Amino acid sequence: MHPSRSKWRQAYAAICDRIRTGELAPGDRVPTVHELMTEWGMSNTVAQKVHRALREAGLVETEPGTGSYVLEGAAEKLQAAGEDDG
Repeated sequence: MHPSRSKWRQAYAAICDRIRTGELAPGDRVPTVHELMTEWGMSNTVAQKVHRALREAGLVETEPGTGSYVLEGAAEKLQAAGEDDG
């Protein structure tokens, strides 16, 4: 990761990479807000920004009370867009 990038961009790029490589497949749950806070040392607000960016990119869908899950075709969308850094 690029140290000059903000934490939310680094976390977003890391999750995108996991989706692109198949480590996170369609239907898999992405890290929760709390997990992002713990792993990346970010605030709740910043972790929520990561989730919002993933939803806005059409990569995940959030089911209230259960989590956010990778959508079918997300890896292909990332590969086609060449998106890796938010």
